[in-house]
Amino acid sequence: MKTILISVFGSILFLVSCKATQFSYAVKKESAKMKVVEKENVINYAALQPQQIPSFADRADNSRGVILGPLMGGAVSLATDGIKMLIAKDRKKYTANYSFALTDLVFYDQLSTESPFDPAGMQFNGFTLVRTFINKKGVLDTALYAQFALDTARPSEIINNSVFRLRVKEIDLDYTKAKITKAQKNAINLDIEIAFNTSYVNENGQLFDNINLGKFYLLLRDAPLDRNDPKYKPYYENLKNKPVDGRSFIVPRSFGYYLAANNLPERCYSQGAYSINVKVTETSKDKFITKIIMDNSNQIMDAIESKAKGALKTKSKP
Repeated sequence: MKTILISVFGSILFLVSCKATQFSYAVKKESAKMKVVEKENVINYAALQPQQIPSFADRADNSRGVILGPLMGGAVSLATDGIKMLIAKDRKKYTANYSFALTDLVFYDQLSTESPFDPAGMQFNGFTLVRTFINKKGVLDTALYAQFALDTARPSEIINNSVFRLRVKEIDLDYTKAKITKAQKNAINLDIEIAFNTSYVNENGQLFDNINLGKFYLLLRDAPLDRNDPKYKPYYENLKNKPVDGRSFIVPRSFGYYLAANNLPERCYSQGAYSINVKVTETSKDKFITKIIMDNSNQIMDAIESKAKGALKTKSKP
């Protein structure tokens, strides 16, 4: 037992004395900024094929020869694994959290007289995340750069189901806010959670405040930090155009009025107010001995304290 305690206590002293790698703990005067990318007429309606929705009678009577067009065979399930193992947040020494947020955004470039989910004029095309800090040389440096783009591979899904998805356009990670040691191979685990929220009022006067429309998750493991590492470039190149797990409904338009050409108020639907909230969690890969110490820290400290009290009692005896 004495040998185990001495070994564990020595390991504790060693870990405390470990110096952090040059790529970690980049927190001096840090700044986290996000910018939305907007594009006029994101959906190219001219390129879409006309769709015909058959009635029950059409489906029952094949002799009519109804042309189902793009809907035939297109009802493929898009279900994916909904359970994601997010990184453990109990080891705070090696875990860092920070966030980005943008509010008062508008999803469409024009009002609509059609419906709350009229996709016409959709201008949201993605967003960019940038975290900077002041490095040891006193120069502004970039720790994280990530750009996400609207997935336009299935435009009919946006129109038919009022749902959109995201893809990774580009991501680069050079420094981490979490502490890592030189023995941890300059790699980090990175979780990005993206949430879209909105507030709106419907035609019945019901108010809906801060409603979540959908969430996305990008979970990276052992992401390299050193640009000189042979794994660095291939790792981030493979992320380009990668679909991001999750989905979101397009932003519902709030009910209201506009002043028509006859100077009289007419019913309409708004440009769709929304916000984006992004949570980033970074964690280093703990050594096995580190995990043992952290998971059993209470028992270890109790044993050390008990041994110290025993030594004091021995010395205090005449």
